[in-house]
Amino acid sequence: MHVSRSAVRRAARLVLSFGAALALVTGFSAEAQAANGKLSFKDADGIVHERANPTDGVCYSFTKPAVSVDNFTDTDGRLFTGSLCEEGTFLIDIFKGTSLVFGGTKPMSAKLGG
Repeated sequence: MHVSRSAVRRAARLVLSFGAALALVTGFSAEAQAANGKLSFKDADGIVHERANPTDGVCYSFTKPAVSVDNFTDTDGRLFTGSLCEEGTFLIDIFKGTSLVFGGTKPMSAKLGG
């Protein structure tokens, strides 16, 4: 049985089109990982704000400066005095399963993982 070149080309284009469509639907890279647990902070008014299973590498801005931060996740993180997690505003690392209390300089954002 002989298959023409044009039939092979059509089949190849069909496979490439299907692969491209599949990549657009599922994404080209792996999904971002989420830390398991809760990241929370308490503001000066005593209100606790929580984020369940926060995504690694995402900056979480606080609505007000935090007087305490709880990292009850399985991922280490970093706290910043700026609201956008800029490296120039890095304050302190916060390790998984720990809490920090702040008196003077207070964090305004947090980022877990990479």
